Amino acid sequence: MKKILFVDDDSIFLDSIKRLLHKQNHKWNMFFAISVEKAFEIMEENEFDTIITDIKMAGKTGFDLLNSLQANKKTQTIPVIMMTGALDSDLKLKALEMGAADLLNKPLNQGDLLARINNCLRLKAYHDEIIRQTLSLEEIVRERTREALLAAEISSILVQKKDLKSLLQYCTESIVKYLEAAFARIWVFDEKKNILELTASAGMYTNIKGNHQFIPVGKFKIGRIAKEKKPHLTNEVIGDPQISNPDWAKQEGMVSFAGHPLIVEDRLVGVMAMFSKEPLRQSVLNALASISDKIALGIERKKSEDRVHLLAFYDSLTDLPNRHFFYEFIKKTIQYANRQRQSFALMLIDLDNFGRINKSLGHNIGDECLKIVSARLSAVLRKSDCVARGPEEESHIIRMGGDHFTVLLHDINNICKAGPIAKRMLNELSGVYNLEGHEVYLTASIGIAMYPDDGNDVDILFKNVEAALDSVKKKGKNNFGFYSDSMNKTAIALLDLETDLRKAIDRQEFLLFYQPKIDLNTRKIVGMEALVRWRKADGKLIPPAEFIPLAETNGLIIPIDNFVLETACHQNKKWQEAGMKEIGVAVNVSGVQFGQKDFVQTVLSALKKTGLNPRHLELEITETTIMVDPERAIRNLNELKKNGVKIMLDDFGSGYSSLGYLQKLPLDALKIDISFIRNVVTNQNDAVIVKTMIAMAHNLNLKVIAEGVEDEHQLEFLKNHECDIIQGYLFSPPVPADDFPSLTDNF
Repeated sequence: MKKILFVDDDSIFLDSIKRLLHKQNHKWNMFFAISVEKAFEIMEENEFDTIITDIKMAGKTGFDLLNSLQANKKTQTIPVIMMTGALDSDLKLKALEMGAADLLNKPLNQGDLLARINNCLRLKAYHDEIIRQTLSLEEIVRERTREALLAAEISSILVQKKDLKSLLQYCTESIVKYLEAAFARIWVFDEKKNILELTASAGMYTNIKGNHQFIPVGKFKIGRIAKEKKPHLTNEVIGDPQISNPDWAKQEGMVSFAGHPLIVEDRLVGVMAMFSKEPLRQSVLNALASISDKIALGIERKKSEDRVHLLAFYDSLTDLPNRHFFYEFIKKTIQYANRQRQSFALMLIDLDNFGRINKSLGHNIGDECLKIVSARLSAVLRKSDCVARGPEEESHIIRMGGDHFTVLLHDINNICKAGPIAKRMLNELSGVYNLEGHEVYLTASIGIAMYPDDGNDVDILFKNVEAALDSVKKKGKNNFGFYSDSMNKTAIALLDLETDLRKAIDRQEFLLFYQPKIDLNTRKIVGMEALVRWRKADGKLIPPAEFIPLAETNGLIIPIDNFVLETACHQNKKWQEAGMKEIGVAVNVSGVQFGQKDFVQTVLSALKKTGLNPRHLELEITETTIMVDPERAIRNLNELKKNGVKIMLDDFGSGYSSLGYLQKLPLDALKIDISFIRNVVTNQNDAVIVKTMIAMAHNLNLKVIAEGVEDEHQLEFLKNHECDIIQGYLFSPPVPADDFPSLTDNF
């Protein structure tokens, strides 16, 4: 129904218009305003097709109304008929010049009034249709431009020399940008497993792990698009039975979905899809269709390149990197190690007497044995290490049965780490192999060369690692050896130490020393730190610096840490029951122990078992340990804090931590690393750092502990800058448990 507004300051005149037009009420909705101000009030709630207004009115005039209408984009297209009883031709000319659509003379004639109104209504309808068509054309142009830009960007992305995941990630980001998607995703089809693997995701969700990471063909909407090889668009996501999680869609406000199969020569290579919070037009599906072929061909091309790369650089039998790949990889590793000033270990592994398996059981069984060997090797090594199988080069047959493997151990700064890993590999490789009903016993020999000590380029390293392997085989096989004789002696000593360390746990050769913590203002003991020592059966005391790194490497640190935790709690409770002042005992938490899934429960169990009040236990944890998984660390520490345990950030300043995470941690105190305290009086930089740490900690309402205080100058500096607690040889070295109570009497 058309809406018409009449404006005149003469109410009698407006009544006469109502009588003239009463027969038009069935097709027009008419409004009447006694002033321009009243007209604006009515227009706030209505959109009009025509306005008829008197020119001369008390207060604001019809010209004022016309000016306001034309100044507003929303109302400037409304036709305005101006009325006047005056015969002034200049007045009428001014109305037309200002943009009035028509003029009427008072008194009004019914026929004339109807004709003028109908003309203006037609004029408004024509104008609206022109605007609609213009907007439609503009939208079409925008859509075509968007499609062209999207297609051009996708084409540019897919020719880049990057891995498939990176390319597809860029593609999803472009879809989000140009098609206004809430998020977009691409799944790649795995023909062997008949599943779609989520490879790229952009927009609201960027994580490719989770429930929809792997989708079987035919399951969910994505799987059905893959199975039917047909695109799909819906603007009713919430009511769509194919949406796997309608509650999620409703919560996130999802309205529409568009998905398209990725096809190459009628072969499925993947599916791309997008969700939007706005209704989608067919043009979006057209845009997806326009890029689907490009992305599908891009996936196929990258897969082909990967297959060529696999054939060129990987061993077809074991799927390990081959000699050619490894040679290039080590060159790059050397460049990186030079820049970062790091070391690494190169190992060459030979299966002892492997040739007899090929001779007696055949090459097929020999190949199966090599597959088992490669699997065992991969299980022993860290993810950051690299293992490759290098074929012999004497003949085609020997190359197929090659029994040499090469291992690169990253960031190995000394043989303390390389030796135990080599020992674990020997243990894993040595033993019985069940090969198609035959039980075969194998051993292995390993040569080790260290970069840069044993060579600073690939050729020298390989020559020396081969020499190390030859030396091992000449000495009886089933062992490992370093290129350097001195390294061999050190490695043997470390293995002996590891053997003794394992026995020490069973023999309970560990004990705790305690070092007091002193309040800087009162000079009273307010706490203590429990420090582990190893007293061997011969009475020799082994300092922690000699056995803790080895224990962290071979996993023995877990039982040692548990011993320290439980013994410290038990001893503190025992002293309290004997009448000694109640103070807290601090226990160092290693990264390995903190990483255990049951760490929180282990701490709480020790407290329950010993009966120590949780507020008398302090856990010292380093920045580096926390930053391995900050979110998990916050959860675990909050749980311990809730139970009353105090949390100290140990060695503060020596590692890396985010101030954002620091504020989230439920800390009670910061412990400044000894390296800053050592030179705080002589090194201006260390002095500034320590002062800053103390100020920052106090601003966070945390206590500050300084460890390693050894002289009065350091003490005076810390006191002047309001450090709270100190610990160090200036007051007392760590002492056995029997000697600690006497310290409390002296302070």
